Amino acid sequence: MAYAVTHVIVAIVLISLYRHYIAKKKFSNWYVLIGGIAGLLPDIDIPIQWMASAVAQETIKLHRIWTHSLICVVAFLLIALIFWIQKHKKFRMFKKEWKYEHVALLFTVIAAGWFIHMALDCSLASDYNLTILPGLPMNFCPHPFSNEALLGIDAIILILWLIHEEYRHNIKEFT
Repeated sequence: MAYAVTHVIVAIVLISLYRHYIAKKKFSNWYVLIGGIAGLLPDIDIPIQWMASAVAQETIKLHRIWTHSLICVVAFLLIALIFWIQKHKKFRMFKKEWKYEHVALLFTVIAAGWFIHMALDCSLASDYNLTILPGLPMNFCPHPFSNEALLGIDAIILILWLIHEEYRHNIKEFT
């Protein structure tokens, strides 16, 4: 299984690369950060599982049942689509005027981060099978990496990303 840092870093890297090289309309780094955090959100069921097990005083299995199904990604994309359709409208919340387009982008990057998490689990977790709906697994995941390979993947991704940032943005000038 991919570690928490891997989920966040890979989501940030992929969303940021999309932002830099593919997106026609650039978006803020805040959305990249939100996508990275969303890359960890499917594992919110782990602390919930711990609390439920502590309250029930028995082991309760919740991990990878609801939050690791494609239905979550589809739900976020449907919400984004609703806002994209009405992208020129605005609304007020927290004393600020928001464009529907920004909310649509928010749900899109959450869906992207969520999907990246599931793709990483599919690739890196030997006991994981991608599910469309909870309880409906697809025997689809290739599991090409061993557990030993997972130990260094965080460091490799981070180093490659820092090299990219130095090349692209000259980050050593920030010191």
